[in-house]
Amino acid sequence: MRTGIPTCLLLLLAGAVAVGTAQAAEPADTLFRVGFASSMFSDVNENDARAAVKAWGQTVARERGIPTDPEPRIFKNEAELLDALRSKQVDAVGITMTEYCALCQQVRFAPIFVTYNGGKTTEEYVLLVHQESQIKDLTDLRGHSLSFHQNPRVCLAPLWLDTLLAEQGFKRAAELAGKVTRATKLSKVVLPVFFRQGDACVVTRTGFNTMSELNPQVGKQLKIIAMSPAVVPAVFAFRSDYAPAFKERLFAGVRDLHQTPAGQQVLTIFHSEKIEEQPVSCLDSALELIAAHTRRCGETNGVAGRPLQAETRVSKL
Repeated sequence: MRTGIPTCLLLLLAGAVAVGTAQAAEPADTLFRVGFASSMFSDVNENDARAAVKAWGQTVARERGIPTDPEPRIFKNEAELLDALRSKQVDAVGITMTEYCALCQQVRFAPIFVTYNGGKTTEEYVLLVHQESQIKDLTDLRGHSLSFHQNPRVCLAPLWLDTLLAEQGFKRAAELAGKVTRATKLSKVVLPVFFRQGDACVVTRTGFNTMSELNPQVGKQLKIIAMSPAVVPAVFAFRSDYAPAFKERLFAGVRDLHQTPAGQQVLTIFHSEKIEEQPVSCLDSALELIAAHTRRCGETNGVAGRPLQAETRVSKL
């Protein structure tokens, strides 16, 4: 199932190091250095992800000669990310949108790359219940069980649902629902609702479509009672002041990953489609959602505990 952002971002690193021509060893300060927020690996083993990045970096850097640090850095929180970006310890980072919202006030990012999943760069979140359930709207969630898919592409779902509840005068989902759980496997979130072992769940529309394709009865027996705007859940962003001699070749290699035989093979292995540079405006709806959550539900902790202040237009969700 094509639901994991981390693998797509590993591809981005692979594409990044796969450009250029063979060259002599470069000083350490010219190496392309990549980092990831630990939140990007909520659904995969972090050590496995680190090993995968290292293996791709060593192999492709040796074959193509682009100066790349094979050791990725994994950051536990936004404060560590901010320090590394400011001190230029990393040149590009894979982060969720809540982290981007906090960091972009302190660090300028350009360019920004996003991955495609199900033919889209965005995700829509859906609140699902069984067709025969007594839950007809948000009011009926009170006291019932609720499960979230835990995955980087679903990182904004709790904020969306809490904001939606707040707009209608209800408490947060964690306080309103009788029980809230999370699972990293999509099937363990959707199927309990299908078999009437759980009351409601929140997944991506893409994930719901995938489950429905695998089992058409899932699509027939489950219904959507709420759906979010389309949002970009995570990004791979470069420091705007990152300017190595091979910068344009590096960016071109990332953009053209899906157009080369080698790139297509990598994409096939990781069940992804393509990676593209996008204008920062593609993040507007996600930033609007975060800002609305902050306004209606209180502060959302940002870097070093500071609240996120999304400086963007806020529309009704």
